[in-house]
Amino acid sequence: MLEELAHGKSWTVANVLEKATKLKSINSVIFDLHGEYKPLAKLENTTLLKIAGPSDKPTDENVMFLPYWLLSYEEIESMLLDRSDNNAPNQSRALFDLIIKYKKEKLEEEDQQDVLNNFTVESPIPYKISDVLTSLQELDTERDYSSSKAGRDGPLAKKLTRFIQRLKSKQADKRLNFIFNSEDELLQYDWFISLIKNLLDFGNNKGLKIIDFSEVPSDILPLITGLIGRLIFSIQQWMEVEKRHPIAIFCDEAHLYIPANLKGGIEEKGLQNFERIAKEGRKYGVSLVVISQRPSDVNKTILSQCGNFVAMRLTNPDDQNVIKKLFPDNLGGFSDMLPILDVGEALIVGDACLLPSRVIIDKPIIQPDSATVNFWDEWSKNKAESELNKQLNH
Repeated sequence: MLEELAHGKSWTVANVLEKATKLKSINSVIFDLHGEYKPLAKLENTTLLKIAGPSDKPTDENVMFLPYWLLSYEEIESMLLDRSDNNAPNQSRALFDLIIKYKKEKLEEEDQQDVLNNFTVESPIPYKISDVLTSLQELDTERDYSSSKAGRDGPLAKKLTRFIQRLKSKQADKRLNFIFNSEDELLQYDWFISLIKNLLDFGNNKGLKIIDFSEVPSDILPLITGLIGRLIFSIQQWMEVEKRHPIAIFCDEAHLYIPANLKGGIEEKGLQNFERIAKEGRKYGVSLVVISQRPSDVNKTILSQCGNFVAMRLTNPDDQNVIKKLFPDNLGGFSDMLPILDVGEALIVGDACLLPSRVIIDKPIIQPDSATVNFWDEWSKNKAESELNKQLNH
């Protein structure tokens, strides 16, 4: 399903969610990048979660951590490894071997023999990144004394230095507290279960989960949204068919993490997860709702998988052309109305609508924090002084 909205986007999404929360067994997650859907937490069957900021702790209520050990090997590699480094293959192999080693030790410590016989580098098993770092440093300074008393550099000596520096800088980056926080709560073997319950549980006011990404750095946003999407898809895939309950993922501002043009490895890893959901998700009860005011910047493969379109006024020719190509050919000039739609009007096309329709979207009862600041009105007010000093001192 596609929400393609330029004017009234947030109101339309809020309206859909408002109606959906009245259903007895709603199960949905919305990626809220700017915190604009926080007011919707007042709706029934709704809970507000926040990706942890620099000062948040694992014991804080409704704060979500996504520790490094949840990342797939390719995902953590894309975050830590510099492919332009000549020693990148050595660094990659060392990281792989150490992750396997410490995941295995964790399973042995927990006496999880069944898992131990079948686990892989991708299995969500906790391990200490500090142990990995210590081992990398040992390998980077290792000396081989087998051939002479003076010794010589070990096979990986001086080849891991830049990799170690990158890992240390990521660990020290307070913005990445939600990934590299190493408190004991996040290293518990069964911690993963509590995370999955936050994402997939419904009922008890947890049917709609609003996830606030406002404190996630933009450079790793595609990786983190993709990680959550992959976890939801994987759990649904592993679950017994009769026990699956369908879930919809609302991807607000999708052009920021499901881009048409990739800029790096991190974006690619995140995009691969969403492409898989778009292509295979329906078999496992996972649906994407792609929301963007810039359809020309959204991945075309994912757009082509959408079964329904809600298109509001679009004035940019590139955006209009994308939507026109997605609409069925037999609609004639229906899409020519895109630039002349009034505020709050939309074109609806797809399986959910018997006939292509031009509709007026109802105003939501609880409005998101998406209103545009009126510059002229604000500048016209008589204000005693700037609030800047107060905010800076705060």
